[in-house]
Amino acid sequence: MKLHRFFIEEEIGERKTLEIKTEHLLHQWRNVLRFAVGDKVILFDGKGSDFLCEISALTKNISNLDVLEETKGIIPSKKITLFISLIKRENFELVLEKATELGVSRIVPVIADRSEKKSLNYERALKIVVEASEQSGRTNIPVLGETMTTEEAVDRYKKELSFFAFDPTGSFDYKLTTKSYNLGLLIGPEGGFTPAELEFFAEKEIPIVKLGEQILRAETASIVALSRVMF
Repeated sequence: MKLHRFFIEEEIGERKTLEIKTEHLLHQWRNVLRFAVGDKVILFDGKGSDFLCEISALTKNISNLDVLEETKGIIPSKKITLFISLIKRENFELVLEKATELGVSRIVPVIADRSEKKSLNYERALKIVVEASEQSGRTNIPVLGETMTTEEAVDRYKKELSFFAFDPTGSFDYKLTTKSYNLGLLIGPEGGFTPAELEFFAEKEIPIVKLGEQILRAETASIVALSRVMF
């Protein structure tokens, strides 16, 4: 039987027993999954390992678990930051989920010139990336960066990352390769990047890449771009 995986914020380390008081976990274990004493779960703390645990006590307010085994888990080897412009909520949430599954290291929400949305529900966004990490088997959680403008994003991370911007005006033949595994992928909103933003990318010597002949939606472009560089 496949075991359920759950992320916990406190570090597990060398501990042999755990005490869980997280309300939403206890509710899910007791009332949704109907766990009982003796059931096993996999816990991870974002540090790179899975821990097989057995429930020794489970009440409304607390659960005690015995740590049975530690297994080194999946941590994506490439360090990819996705700079995704704010788009419609359901589409942005799809990007959060699929980018996490594909192995992105960091997701930075961007307010582009044509962005209709200007804010993000960070609590909900973090819940989505945690659940996607639990489901996909990765043992770390992508960093969710603060919202910033396109120009702020490039200026802040230019020394750290090798940037690529994706736009239908770019080159289809440009190979998404670099000596560095630290990549920054810039995805525009509905309507794409403005001429001013494209000019800014050119000034910063950021390659502009076309993903295909068709015009892709922002969420589709995010998934395709990540697939191109991750695999």
